[in-house]
Amino acid sequence: MSEPFVLEAAGGRRWIVGSPRDPYGDGYVRTVATELHDDGMTASTVAKIDGRYASLECTLPAFVAGLAADWRGWDGVRTWTSMERELALDVRHDRRSRVALGVTLRAPGPDWDDIAWSARVVFVLEAGEELAGFAADLGRFLLT
Repeated sequence: MSEPFVLEAAGGRRWIVGSPRDPYGDGYVRTVATELHDDGMTASTVAKIDGRYASLECTLPAFVAGLAADWRGWDGVRTWTSMERELALDVRHDRRSRVALGVTLRAPGPDWDDIAWSARVVFVLEAGEELAGFAADLGRFLLT
């Protein structure tokens, strides 16, 4: 079992992603245990992410790689959501030098009525090298 992926920020904010697992043994769905920590709050869930048969452009590694490729900026908000919305990312670029990465966790399992708990933490990354390093590290971690 490998060490988890950890994104840390000032003030003790952390996003932790555990090693991907194939719960059904067929490669179609992978899960990751994930946690958020901020200001005394801890939230954790298990997110269903696309497996190895998903089209590449829909995967989390492809999403973060696209952010790094567009490091000079974009308009609006870019989003990525896990299969059953347990993990969601929303990313904004300030068109100067910073990216705000919002990470939202929700209770595991489908929640189409939005009645389950959720927790959100925002991380601010430098739009060049820091964003590129984050994307490369998370992509490598999830593809192992």
